[in-house]
Amino acid sequence: MNRRIRLLVTDNRIGMAKKIVDAFTAKKLNILKMEINPPYISVELEGIDSSWLDFEKWIMGEITQVVAVNQLDMLDFEKRALELQTIIESLNVGVISVGGSGDILYCNNVAKKIFNLTPRDMNTKIYNIIPRSIYDPNRNTQDKEGVELSLVVKDKSVHLYIDIRQLRNEAGEIVGALLIIKTAEEMRRLLHSISRPSMISFADIIGESQSIKQTKELAKVVAKTESNVMISGESGTGKELFARAIHLNSKRSKGPFVAVNCGAVPENLIESEFFGYERGAFTGASNSGKQGLFELAAGGSIFLDEIGDLPIHLQVKILRVIQERTIRRIGGKKEIPIDVRIISATHHDLQTLVLEGTFREDLYYRLNVVPVHITPLRERKEDIPVLAQYFIRTIGEKMEKGKLNITEEAMAKLVNYSWPGNVRELQNVIERAVIFTQDAIKVDHLLVEEMAPGTEPVAPLAGEATLPVDLNKILAEVERRYILLAQEKHSSSRAMAKELGISHTTVINKLRCYAKDPL
Repeated sequence: MNRRIRLLVTDNRIGMAKKIVDAFTAKKLNILKMEINPPYISVELEGIDSSWLDFEKWIMGEITQVVAVNQLDMLDFEKRALELQTIIESLNVGVISVGGSGDILYCNNVAKKIFNLTPRDMNTKIYNIIPRSIYDPNRNTQDKEGVELSLVVKDKSVHLYIDIRQLRNEAGEIVGALLIIKTAEEMRRLLHSISRPSMISFADIIGESQSIKQTKELAKVVAKTESNVMISGESGTGKELFARAIHLNSKRSKGPFVAVNCGAVPENLIESEFFGYERGAFTGASNSGKQGLFELAAGGSIFLDEIGDLPIHLQVKILRVIQERTIRRIGGKKEIPIDVRIISATHHDLQTLVLEGTFREDLYYRLNVVPVHITPLRERKEDIPVLAQYFIRTIGEKMEKGKLNITEEAMAKLVNYSWPGNVRELQNVIERAVIFTQDAIKVDHLLVEEMAPGTEPVAPLAGEATLPVDLNKILAEVERRYILLAQEKHSSSRAMAKELGISHTTVINKLRCYAKDPL
């Protein structure tokens, strides 16, 4: 009969373990396992044929330093190993422990499933399932994180992210490695868990005007469908907020929400960002390839902000994604199925761009299945006090300002301002005001122009004014106003150049002259 016991000893001097071993050997008991963790010595014994009481009496009489004996279900190191294995098996990532020569020592069930490993495969070397270019036990000496890898396992393509942690002994010598493997699906889940705190509901969109209420009701209905949505509105009206609320209220809410500003991605990188690439697809490409944004958004929603700034050649590929529900990476030969909902947004008049030939008509109709328009703030002035009070409260709390008020004169100035930057500009104005006050926001705290750039009357042209006039000064002022207006509308100088019909270099030079915050 086997028994696992723990002995509490009062004397930890050298030789105590040997004395216990000698006692068990003399009694013809076979020691199967032993763990010394002073003041305890735990042992698994084979061959005990007496009752527990008789055995306990014998051991305490035989070795006087033993003051207590307890039966165990398992030894302490066995329990620790079981706890560790349970933790590792409960993870959503694959874990492989590798010896110094590349032998697989341990592989959790997730890793077995990823690589389709059988019990026979557990005797193989790690480089038989992962290329040496990713991990070579004879050459890899540094930890690595987020190494991308595409493999074909049982005729199925899998995309992985691998973290490599070297295992070293007390002398600092590498004795093995721990490989942590995440699938593309797990990465999307992690991405969603990160982005979810920034998701908002329709209740978080502030506004009491009839216009904003109708827009929210329409968006709520649209959210329950799988249709593509086009959100239009001026810069700063809250198009991304509506996109996030639509996603959160959809059947895809448990999937990722991936947002990308089409006008902010450099044109030479935009295709690889959207569709990813295979290893060696171009000079500088990662050896393991890369997933694109559409792959990362699979199972959820992708938000294409400023879709009007998308280059015409990429519009063709987006149209293909919508029609065929597949993508092909740069340098790739296989079509990758994509299950994603597209929510797009623009401040442009896309119908005008279609007529001008800079936006594809077929793509426009594919994206604009359900149009949602957000009215500019100047056309729903009843929302200004509500929004202002909301920003005063939330920003004041963040800055630990306590309860802040706003004077009637200051509120009147906010209501009468035209807000070319819409809600975003109002938030910035309130934030600056909160910085400069400790109790109440007054007119002097509101750092806004008397009139919005581009909305005030332009100086009269020659022939309409009393001569003489300084024509150069007038033209410079008109130019300044339109440069600043374009900057309010666009997040990139390239987008500004496109709308103004001038070169990118010219826009940069004009911004240096006129803008307070050059791009």
